[in-house]
Amino acid sequence: MKLSYNLKLSQSLKLTPLLQQSLKFLQASQAELDQLIEEYIKDNIFLEKENSYDAKKSHIEAQGNTDSYYDIFENQSQNQSLKDYLVENIGIFSFSERDQLIFSFLIDSINDDGYLSEPIEVIAENIPCSPPSQRNELEKLLKLIQQLSLPGIGARDLSECLLLQLNIIKNSKYLAISKKIVKEYLNLLGNKNYEELKKLINCSGEDLDEAIKLIKQLNPKPGQIFKKILPNEYIKNDININFQNNKWEVYLNEDEFNKVKLIEDYDALITDKSDKNYANLKEKFQEAKWLIKNLNQRSITLLRVSREIMKQQIKFLESGESFITPLSLKDVASELELHESTISRVTNNKFIQTPHGLYELKYFFSGKINKNEDNSMSSKAILTKIKYIIDNEDHKKPYSDEKIVLILSEEGINIARRTISKYRGILKILPSSQRKI
Repeated sequence: MKLSYNLKLSQSLKLTPLLQQSLKFLQASQAELDQLIEEYIKDNIFLEKENSYDAKKSHIEAQGNTDSYYDIFENQSQNQSLKDYLVENIGIFSFSERDQLIFSFLIDSINDDGYLSEPIEVIAENIPCSPPSQRNELEKLLKLIQQLSLPGIGARDLSECLLLQLNIIKNSKYLAISKKIVKEYLNLLGNKNYEELKKLINCSGEDLDEAIKLIKQLNPKPGQIFKKILPNEYIKNDININFQNNKWEVYLNEDEFNKVKLIEDYDALITDKSDKNYANLKEKFQEAKWLIKNLNQRSITLLRVSREIMKQQIKFLESGESFITPLSLKDVASELELHESTISRVTNNKFIQTPHGLYELKYFFSGKINKNEDNSMSSKAILTKIKYIIDNEDHKKPYSDEKIVLILSEEGINIARRTISKYRGILKILPSSQRKI
């Protein structure tokens, strides 16, 4: 046997603790950030709160010990978010940097209910890699997320979510019927059209009842087991926008922010180098400074991104949802010279109070639909128009998808009937035949 030595040069991406903390803060919601800050303060002698929000404190004290969780998988839901769970599951395997980047975008697109909230094609367009990511790449990695997670996590719709859960069930004689209902006839089940179901599936009433019981045992929102439920929980806005001095002013809602500072006389703790705890204290002091720096950077980035988004959405601010302008992560990232993944993190679970209500920042990202040769509309604006048309229809003679196409075309908006059907599904609006009263 001949022995030989080979020299191999490779690159790997390693995040410093400072950068890891920065990314964690950036993607955390305000509630999650408050919890993180509490943990850091308990663990670091150099940190203390500055001007904590009294109204919030009294609200929490009034609730008493109200922490509660879903009973199912209770041991997994405590102290771990869905995103942390997914990252942890994927992290035990070795993947290329390209795959890791795609995983991060897929995980960021999974909402609190456990569903993929954006179409695969939209996610692929936003991933900054060369060559561009392909649908089959994302499909393959999404399937891995689904296989490595609790059943139902990573599904694209209710049908897929329930089917993923049924796939792990063994030894049930009604499993085939349940799968067929979930795959093809969920709308009939939702409308309780049992007679039609029996005809289509060719089964007895007893077998149908048992198959439906099996479906009812499934969890339609599997991601919610990771969410801590507070009875009086409500969303607080991170950002405000008001029209002042003839212009739109965007500013942080600092009353809701936990502020942290270094304790007074902190230097007295780290002057004696002969102290046996000196090295540990020095390290804790450095960690405290990092934390304050990262919190400040989070606020700056959140404010910059919010201002840029609102700058692009003046028509929305003036006239409402029907005038949302097409906008992508890439547009904002390019303007601010930031990475698209940073924009994705800082807009997820961050809310802005506008003249038209409270919105998640990521809501303002939407695709472009050509209105005519010289103009375009955002897909969100189209959704709003479709909802308005259906809300104001004659319920005795509801509009068909073809009729809605004609109504929109009269406004210069040319889209296909299948697009209407797709958007109606997103809005969870039934077909005209099932809307008729």
